[in-house]
Amino acid sequence: MKSFKLLFAFIFLFPVFVYAQAPNNAPVKTPSFKSIDKDNNGKITKEEAKAAGVSDANFKKADKNNDGTIDAKEWALVFPGGA
Repeated sequence: MKSFKLLFAFIFLFPVFVYAQAPNNAPVKTPSFKSIDKDNNGKITKEEAKAAGVSDANFKKADKNNDGTIDAKEWALVFPGGA
């Protein structure tokens, strides 16, 4: 009877543990350039990017000409799905 309980627990609880540890492979949606450029000046400032959840590292990566802003072409190079 004890082994039956252990087998029962294993059969029904094992999938719960496996599912709980499964990685979340859902794609991350990149926000569009226009949705981040709040003042519609054709450039994303560091403040606009931060408000949209863009990390400092990704901002630096996208700011190819190091002018402190990201234009649409720079954004498309780093975030092709968010043009």
